[in-house]
Amino acid sequence: MIPLGPLGVALLLGLFLAVSRKTLSRFTISWLGLLGMATSFVASLRAFVRLLFNDEASALVDPLATWLGAGVGGATLVAELSFRFDALSSGLCLVISGVGLLLVLYATRSQEWERGGETDFQRFIGYASFQVGMCLVFVLADNLVLMLAGLAGVGIGACLLSGFRAEEASQSRLGSWVLGLGRVGEFSLLVATLLIFRVLDGESPPSLSIAEVRSALLGLNGSVVLLFDGPGGLTLLDALGLCVLITALASGAQWAFASTGQGSPAGPLPGLLLMQTVTGFAVAGYLVVRFSFIFSAAPLATGVMTGVGTSLALVGAVFACRSHWIGAVLGWSSVSQLGLVLVAAGLGAQTAAVFHLISHAFFKGLLGVAAGVVIVALRGEQDMRRMGSLGGRLSLTRAAFWVGGFSLAGGLPLTAGFFSMQQIAVAARGADPGLGYDLVYPAVLLTLALTTFYAFRLVYLVLQGEARLPARAQWNEVEDPETPILWVMGILGTLSILGAIIGFPQFWSDFLFDGEIEQANSLRYFLSGVVSTRSEMPVDDSEAWRVTGWTLLMTSLGALAAFLFYVARPAALLRWVNKVGRWRQRGSSRALRNAATVSALGHSWARGTRQVAHALFSRGARRPASESGALPLSAGFLRYLADRLFKPVQSGFVQHSLALSVMGSLFLLVYFLWAGTR
Repeated sequence: MIPLGPLGVALLLGLFLAVSRKTLSRFTISWLGLLGMATSFVASLRAFVRLLFNDEASALVDPLATWLGAGVGGATLVAELSFRFDALSSGLCLVISGVGLLLVLYATRSQEWERGGETDFQRFIGYASFQVGMCLVFVLADNLVLMLAGLAGVGIGACLLSGFRAEEASQSRLGSWVLGLGRVGEFSLLVATLLIFRVLDGESPPSLSIAEVRSALLGLNGSVVLLFDGPGGLTLLDALGLCVLITALASGAQWAFASTGQGSPAGPLPGLLLMQTVTGFAVAGYLVVRFSFIFSAAPLATGVMTGVGTSLALVGAVFACRSHWIGAVLGWSSVSQLGLVLVAAGLGAQTAAVFHLISHAFFKGLLGVAAGVVIVALRGEQDMRRMGSLGGRLSLTRAAFWVGGFSLAGGLPLTAGFFSMQQIAVAARGADPGLGYDLVYPAVLLTLALTTFYAFRLVYLVLQGEARLPARAQWNEVEDPETPILWVMGILGTLSILGAIIGFPQFWSDFLFDGEIEQANSLRYFLSGVVSTRSEMPVDDSEAWRVTGWTLLMTSLGALAAFLFYVARPAALLRWVNKVGRWRQRGSSRALRNAATVSALGHSWARGTRQVAHALFSRGARRPASESGALPLSAGFLRYLADRLFKPVQSGFVQHSLALSVMGSLFLLVYFLWAGTR
């Protein structure tokens, strides 16, 4: 029932639009979308209560039917259409369905659909419901094949939302890029699946279940070497960890491209918020935590993930500091926060990673809804340089901005974001000493300072200072949204604060309650039987308090720098920007001279490449000819292959594709029959 509600709504809206060519009323579409999300949330809550009071098993497994099957007897390979509701999937199901319900409620009341009308609104609710439903399938999947199907659905939903208005060439290209990135992630997870099947070929019968794969891989204890034995050899677990990391990065890159790929975000803002909070972001974080049993015994993959996460955290924060479009700031911010999640998972702090996944969904959803209110009030304007002084007109939205900004910056010890980021900093402080790991802790502290800087900058440029509104925006029309959207912001704001209870650190509990609470970090206790962690270096309470002091200091420095640049001395910032611009201009002139030299050296190579391309893709109108008028030998051979072999195969006709599929299936059948007789 958990994924059935959103998927059923997506199927109903899609079939109605495709068959009847008519759109439903906005009232009907809204209630269908809300009903699907509410059904999922209620089912998740009911299953969560059952899991809490189930003393016999640590997970609820719901096998619906046999999905795939091959083989006979002891060699049978069966993939069940089965869902697994354990401690990890239960928390994410509640967050995905709950925050998804709030964001869909915001989308139903938003005025963003005035340009496209009811058709655009129906398509959006269908796409959003489909993506949320497939994300729930991915999180609940009990085997690797069903997980692949869920991941493919999430990628298709990201493509549809990012290329929502396909009549615009830029959005159409962006949707293609997002779809391609999704295929990269699926291919990487498929490679990991095939590696697991190949190594566990001796199991009788082989299994696709994640739980059984986990026990089998941990039994190998890293003894299987793929490339070569000896120092530096690539083990099976390292290869699997790298494949999972590539899949997580590809899933994160989908919404990063959609949010930041064109300077300004593409597609409807509610769809981007879904991808940044409860679909793409959750998929990337869930992957590295679910397969923590691989990373716990794969030092190479763990080191790569920690390094990549550190780089993402810093790069995303830097680009958020320099972006002027409010949607791009939120997008780069999510990239930076995903980097922090990868850092936590790479250091073995899986509880901190899950806690930050949950808290990020709360405060980023709150900031996104508040930003959407501002964009609609200013008639589509997203450039923060054309905002300012809106706090007087948007008094309730201003409160949402400040709560979300404080939780994002991690500077206020009353928000979930503060405690989740602090636990990541504590894990970085306790990292194993060694090459690369010594830089993680300073990088995390620098990320906190940059995060506070762009959070303060975002709030100030939108709400404070002088009014810089565009001509199309009317000052008298800027006002707080209607009551349902205010309720959405109120619930998300409350969760951004009270969500701290989920993963409250133990040393804070000992300080506030004199050690009366033994298991203050409920999330750590809840996930203890599901995730695998490396042995972390112990960090005593005094060191943890020292880390707390450094995090507060760095966030204060970031806020102080933003205050000096944007409030106290904005002229100094302008002079600095102009100076940097002159440096870049001088550097670009030198770069142009160097580029001219490189271009001259590569001119002959480029000309040859163009000739090959023309030979492949033109039938004779513009042939690359030699002085005698004949095609060069290599180009003529390639053109012959293209005309006689490649073009007939890639004809675009459906019947040709079906014929190729049938031929491939027959080939596989003959191969397996031949292999079975050996």
